[in-house]
Amino acid sequence: MEKYQELYNTFIDNYKKTETPPSEVGEVLARIASLYPNYNISVVKAENAFNLIHKEIAEKVDDSGKNISSAKAEVIAKATPEALDFKMSSCHISNIEMLISSLKFLQKSLEVEYSNSNLS
Repeated sequence: MEKYQELYNTFIDNYKKTETPPSEVGEVLARIASLYPNYNISVVKAENAFNLIHKEIAEKVDDSGKNISSAKAEVIAKATPEALDFKMSSCHISNIEMLISSLKFLQKSLEVEYSNSNLS
């Protein structure tokens, strides 16, 4: 399991058990957001590795000695481990962005709840 998933799952487990102040949400939000740059860099590296393998495949010739068509090269390249790494890296970025959005919404909701409960 990825670190961001562990952080989020641990937070949610604790959130279900006890009252959670907005500052705790902010802390886990910051911790998850701090992982974003490393995953972002991994996307760039994975995309570069995929592009290099795609280029290599596109430059090959088939059994008849003809250049491989760009469509065939694309299909072959998409089935490589480099393509999977690129997709997985992109998926992690999307997951982190979704968790950040979710935590921001929760934090705002808790802030409103806390401010309303202090008025009573």
